[in-house]
Amino acid sequence: MKFTFPVLSLFVLSLLYGCSNSKTQSVHHPTVAPYYNLIDAEFNAQKAFETVAYVEQYFRVVGNEGFDNSVYFVENLLKEEGFVEESSASSTDRLVYRIEHRPLSKPTWQPISGSLTLASGEELLNFETNRNMMAINSYSTQGEKEFEVVQVTGSGRALNFDSDVKGKVVFAETSVGYLFSEAVLKRGAAGVLAYRMPSYTKPEVNQTSIQFSRISLDEKKQSWGVLLSYAAKEKLTSALASGNKRIKINLNTEIFESEELTIVAELKGSKYPEDRFVFSAHIQEPGANDNASGVGALAEVASTSARLFKAGKINPERTITYLFGDEIVSTNRFIKEDEERAKTIKWGVSLDMVGEDTEKTGGTFLIEKMPDPAAIWTRGKEKHSEWGGETLTKEQMTPHYFNDFILNRFLEQGAAKNWTVNVNPFEGGSDHTPFLRSDIPGLLLWHFTDQFYHTDNDRLDKVSSATLKNVGTGALVSALVLTGSQQQASDLVIEEVTNAAINRLQVEFELSKTELQSGGSFETEQDILETWSAWYVGAIENSRDILSQPDSAFEERIKTSIEKVTSEKDHFIEQLRVL
Repeated sequence: MKFTFPVLSLFVLSLLYGCSNSKTQSVHHPTVAPYYNLIDAEFNAQKAFETVAYVEQYFRVVGNEGFDNSVYFVENLLKEEGFVEESSASSTDRLVYRIEHRPLSKPTWQPISGSLTLASGEELLNFETNRNMMAINSYSTQGEKEFEVVQVTGSGRALNFDSDVKGKVVFAETSVGYLFSEAVLKRGAAGVLAYRMPSYTKPEVNQTSIQFSRISLDEKKQSWGVLLSYAAKEKLTSALASGNKRIKINLNTEIFESEELTIVAELKGSKYPEDRFVFSAHIQEPGANDNASGVGALAEVASTSARLFKAGKINPERTITYLFGDEIVSTNRFIKEDEERAKTIKWGVSLDMVGEDTEKTGGTFLIEKMPDPAAIWTRGKEKHSEWGGETLTKEQMTPHYFNDFILNRFLEQGAAKNWTVNVNPFEGGSDHTPFLRSDIPGLLLWHFTDQFYHTDNDRLDKVSSATLKNVGTGALVSALVLTGSQQQASDLVIEEVTNAAINRLQVEFELSKTELQSGGSFETEQDILETWSAWYVGAIENSRDILSQPDSAFEERIKTSIEKVTSEKDHFIEQLRVL
């Protein structure tokens, strides 16, 4: 995941500006520089940070009080900036929002308090310092209860239930959901204690960290699961080895009927209001970076948009939509529930884990690309994150200019603010996937590796207001360019995607040369270059969707660009052939 573009960024910038001396030239392309200047002056990083601070105080599950309070907090921010509730808006109001209400099919859950101690009184966990200790959907114990603990040997799904566990508490090193199913639902255990922490969370260093997880909601058993930190696991295993096999546990949770809330806010376009650039930030999950940071950044993106619009400094021709809700679910519904609207969603961007202080969390800011050949041949400086990704096929490729367009906006912001911008091949798992499933260009803005990912140490002290502003600026500039002048946007895209294609072919050619010199197959290396060329040809052809009515001049530019890319590909393949 350390794709820092030491060659690519300088190459692209020199092509764009015809000058390699960035100290004397603006790092921003002339088409986009005015947007950067406007947003840099207007985006309120402190306000974004304060929104993160408000949201992150809650353990947020869809429908619980923390989730709903976060929704209404964002609503108030929008109203303060001039967004009008849709049912009260006039036909001329362009800043509008609505809160969608839907009944939940299952009750929601929220934690209140909890503690786990050895029978001797030594504390293992307390909710006040480990708010991820209770598995989501755990029922209350109805006061403090004492149980015998049975340790099940094995790990993962290779567990050995070689004794009766009915009415006892089962401890194992596996996922809490799997252990709950095996021990409580199948064998009658009273509850479970589970430990599983991935290596990138550095559990031996961050010994109090617990990653949140869930168990199935079982209204008959009304049981519970507790997740252990490394420190708690070590204390427990030491006690069990000494023959101290009893624990005391006191869990207080609430499970109740509720509804699902989603905020849909929009700055309507002046000419093509049905065409949309859609941002999405999910509210649920209990962390600060994941994903209170996405909520804070997007709320300020929307607020900045409103202030600039009201001041007459921007006037998008197409609509910008800001979604806040349940991860994947809300975005998928926005796309699927209205077929006509879905046809006019032109771009989608997910803001997920976008505020990190990387000196504390590790990793870097990443743009997760739409599926390109790097997800087939992950080589050179391309690397998957520790989150992981599958090897894709050619049939799963989604050629589009959106990858390089968004990347260039963030490279510019990175160069201007001395901020590191990386990429990773497609992996999935966030709000960009519903767009891609519906053949809509979609990208993820995020950070990884994060040693506090999904843990209760993902708190406000790990969030950077500067990062929130950098991500928010790059995101909003991207939206304003693509929803603004179609001619300027299309000219910029053709220029950039052509340069990116040539540069990528050069990079792959050098990698292929090395492979052939090490005994690799010419046919394989030819296939890689052919596939990259075909991907970029498709990306160039898809630039037609920027214009409402592509004209003959633009078609000629597309033709010329494709010919240039194809010629470069053929040239590189011939060079490989004679090696």
